[in-house]
Amino acid sequence: MLNNTSNKARLTLRASFAICALVAGIPGSAYAAENTPQSAMSHDASAGGKMIRSESPEGRVKHLHDMLKITAAEETQWHGVAQVMLDNASAIDSAIKDRVRMSKGMTAIDDLKSYQAIVEAHAQGIKRLAIAFRPLYASMPEEQQKNADAVFGHRTEPSKLITK
Repeated sequence: MLNNTSNKARLTLRASFAICALVAGIPGSAYAAENTPQSAMSHDASAGGKMIRSESPEGRVKHLHDMLKITAAEETQWHGVAQVMLDNASAIDSAIKDRVRMSKGMTAIDDLKSYQAIVEAHAQGIKRLAIAFRPLYASMPEEQQKNADAVFGHRTEPSKLITK
């Protein structure tokens, strides 16, 4: 039973950290939790398709900053986006830690509620990120907006949305 609970907690952590990475703001990337709970891998099309490892929310913020080609003039608006990303990562991390802490005595209902807390933190984080990103995006020149569209757009490829 302990091994089953341990495996379940491990799988939950992996899925949760993938969610955390998305909320932290590296869109269009594939994530995999590896040996340490805070590691994430992102598939970066702008780096020739290489897998890039970001060890922390701060690293993911920097990676997105670089992918979006944020200029010096945009840094003030970017700071707000970055802070939302870090706050979102913290909120999800807290929900994950709560889930892990309670995992030994959870009922099926407790399990669902703890996962619900993670998903709600994710949903709220996406809302906050969209609100923070909107003015930055609006201030970008058209070419940079197209780049941002491409960076964020990888998650909407039809082949990934349609399951057979």
